[in-house]
Amino acid sequence: MRKLHICINRIEKVEKLYMAPSESMPEVTLSHEDNVFRISGISRPENIRKIYEPIVQWLTDYKNILINDDSIYSEDNPFILQLDLVYFNSSTAKFLYDIVMILKSIKEEGIPTTINWFYDPEDPDCREAGEDLAILAEIDFVYIERHE
Repeated sequence: MRKLHICINRIEKVEKLYMAPSESMPEVTLSHEDNVFRISGISRPENIRKIYEPIVQWLTDYKNILINDDSIYSEDNPFILQLDLVYFNSSTAKFLYDIVMILKSIKEEGIPTTINWFYDPEDPDCREAGEDLAILAEIDFVYIERHE
């Protein structure tokens, strides 16, 4: 019982990461407390590292907590990352690959993990970008049509 208590306390202490969207920056919400892990909008920031390095670090830290403690995720309640980018540049694509690789490593540790890739059905390039990323990372995505 004590180990579970410690696990819950460590996970509950994970700080939420939120970045407000702008014309060139996506909205980012990584929140264990709210069970929301989402990157959405447009991503073509001038300083790509300023945006994506904190995301990569947050996910890496969260992964280490999940791996070192009993996971709260199950097949019925997987860890879900939602990628809902309307547009992203090639610099963003590199960081998306890094993010997806972190999720892949979480899944390889036996923690149920899902990546939802949202796309506009009228923009075949958006879905194809997700498919290419999934192939490169050797992980399955769930493709969801975005309806506006």
